[in-house]
Amino acid sequence: MTAPLPTVTELLDLARHAAEAGAHVIGRPLPRDSVVTKGAPGDIVTQLDVAAERRVREFLLEARPHDRVVGEELDDAGAPDASLRWSIDPLDGTTNKVKGLPFYATSVAVQSTATGEWLAGAVHAPELSKEYFAARGQGAWVKFGGRVERLSGPAPDAGTRLLGTGLSYDSSVRTTQLADLSHYMDHFDDMRSLGSAALGLCAVADGSVDAFLESDLYEFDWAAAALIAEEAGASVERPAQHRGGILAYFGPDFR
Repeated sequence: MTAPLPTVTELLDLARHAAEAGAHVIGRPLPRDSVVTKGAPGDIVTQLDVAAERRVREFLLEARPHDRVVGEELDDAGAPDASLRWSIDPLDGTTNKVKGLPFYATSVAVQSTATGEWLAGAVHAPELSKEYFAARGQGAWVKFGGRVERLSGPAPDAGTRLLGTGLSYDSSVRTTQLADLSHYMDHFDDMRSLGSAALGLCAVADGSVDAFLESDLYEFDWAAAALIAEEAGASVERPAQHRGGILAYFGPDFR
């Protein structure tokens, strides 16, 4: 007899604890000589990325040994035919970490393989002391300074409209992105880039920006934060494939 699936509340609890475990690792000082280039120039990985993903995987597979676990830095693990699939970005914003900027986080999300729906997700930013999290149908929340607050996007009278975005390390992709941005900026007053897609999407959820748009992302980058933005009330469009663009916005579609 197959055991019943956990509730979204139970899955969210696991996602939060897993993201916290990863955040404890990435919040450590960066070891010397730990940075290597893994793709295009500027696309880097550190020892902390790998150590954090290993810690998150250990936590999840101990709690849910029959689930599938995929991540940015390590090979897939767990049952290929599992009912639940976890997606991990151990350190989103690696360049920020290396440069001493605080905008980086561990992202953990879980998906139903039967429906494709993302069920729960958490984004934990240790240097910001912020934890964003959401479960499908239960809203989005942020924990900061010992307080937990529900997220609902920008205030109606916020005034200045901001677009959040990020640029690819690939110069040919970046050229296209910049051309697109010149068009989209007709609908916004200014633009912000945090250097972390996960935190950029969470900024939509908490109302810091009105929209976030970035192409050429992997699922790990947006899996948790897209659900958080969606549960905060934003319109969200995910890429159809493993790699592609993500869009989250409040207000009218600006494209």
